[in-house]
Amino acid sequence: MRRRATAVIAGAAAFSAVLAVAALAVPAAGADQDDSGTKFWNIDVNHDRDYTVGVEAAKKRVFSVSATVSDPSGVRSVSYELWHGADRANADGVLVGSSHCVPLNETTSFCEALVTADPNTNLRSNALAGVWTITPVATDGAGNVTRGDGAYLARIKRPTYMTQTVATPQPVTKGKDLTVKARMTVASWQTHQNAPLIGHQVLLQYRKGTSGPFITLKKIKTDRNGWATTTVKATADGAYRYDFAGTSLTVATNGSADYVDVK
Repeated sequence: MRRRATAVIAGAAAFSAVLAVAALAVPAAGADQDDSGTKFWNIDVNHDRDYTVGVEAAKKRVFSVSATVSDPSGVRSVSYELWHGADRANADGVLVGSSHCVPLNETTSFCEALVTADPNTNLRSNALAGVWTITPVATDGAGNVTRGDGAYLARIKRPTYMTQTVATPQPVTKGKDLTVKARMTVASWQTHQNAPLIGHQVLLQYRKGTSGPFITLKKIKTDRNGWATTTVKATADGAYRYDFAGTSLTVATNGSADYVDVK
């Protein structure tokens, strides 16, 4: 059996947004190249356009990783390695899934794997949140192994949660102060509980009446207990809510709106 130095990468358009930060790996000078080698394209993670997976504090998450794979001698098997860190040799986290391949023709197969991320076993540190690199590994019909060392990325994040937004007092007199508050928490893989989300920016939003878009009134940072609290002048009947856009490490969320009757 011969091990190829690298994969021939196809379909990079889907990853154009990340190529600037993840360079395509190339074989060393003099490496054994095979111009008709295995190709990977249409990499998909969790059927999410941003390749994002949210993993709760104490609950394992099973998600899909798939690709279309081709080789002149056919495709025997494909697996996917997801790793976190500066490089594979020094990775501080590794997830692996073996795929089921469905032949599309004699040379091409669609190969999908289920990968498990579990805070109780392989995702024990909050430091593992963020970008993970995907390395597809294929064995062709002749037994040759190819590693797809390309710019394939997944984003494994900690979910965030927001309580019901509460505006007081109600009813409120027009022109008087209205206090609006909600509390944010985030999944902690280390403690297996949700913890206050501290010092993060959230948006106070308002919608006049009962329909139409929400508009942003203020930007607020959560306090040491995760609370976002501010005051606004009551102007007209409408709903208030807080919105959190998420970060590279956390999933976005927004709270349920509180409708206010202005007298």
